[in-house]
Amino acid sequence: MTTELLLFLFNSVINLIATALMLRFMLQWVRAPFSNPLGQLLRTLTDWLVRPLRRVATGSRGDLALLLVVWLLLTLKVWISGLLTIPVYTPLALAMIGVFGLLKLWVQVLWVAIIAMALLSWVAPRNDIMPMLHLLCEPLLAPIRRLLPATGGIDLSPLVALLLGQALLTIVLPTLEHNLLRTLL
Repeated sequence: MTTELLLFLFNSVINLIATALMLRFMLQWVRAPFSNPLGQLLRTLTDWLVRPLRRVATGSRGDLALLLVVWLLLTLKVWISGLLTIPVYTPLALAMIGVFGLLKLWVQVLWVAIIAMALLSWVAPRNDIMPMLHLLCEPLLAPIRRLLPATGGIDLSPLVALLLGQALLTIVLPTLEHNLLRTLL
C-alpha cells in the first residue's frame, strides 16, 4: 500500500510538471502573451526549470529543449513505475513510450484548451485568457472550419476537434503504441 501511495504521488507530481511545461511550450510556440493569470501561473510553476534550461539552449532550441524535458519526465515516470511494478522495458521501448506520452499529453492539453475556449466564449468572451486560448486553438480549428458547411453562426469546429482528439487518445495512439511495443519487446 505504501508503494502504491508513493507511486501515485510521484506520478501526480510528474504529470503536473509535464503538463505545465507542455502548455508553456505550446504557448511559446504560438507566441502567446504571458501577461494574463494563466501565463503568470505557468511562469510560477515552471521558471525553476526553464531558467537554467535557457542558459544552455537559447532561441527556438530553448523551446525544443523544453519539449525534450517533457519527454524525459514522461519516460522517467514510466521507468520508475516499471521498476516498482515489475515490467522491464528496453531503452528503445522506454523512449517510444515517452514519445507516445508526449503525443497524448499534447492532444490532452489541446483538448482542455478547446473546451475552456468554448465554455468561456459562452460565459465570459472578454476574459483575459481568451486571446491566449484563441492563439493556441486556432491553428487546429481554422482548417476544420473551412471544411465544415455553414451552420448559421454556430461554430461546430470545436466539437469536431474534440471528437478527433478523443479518437486519437482512445483508438489511434494506443493502437500504434501497442503494436510498436509488441515488436520492440
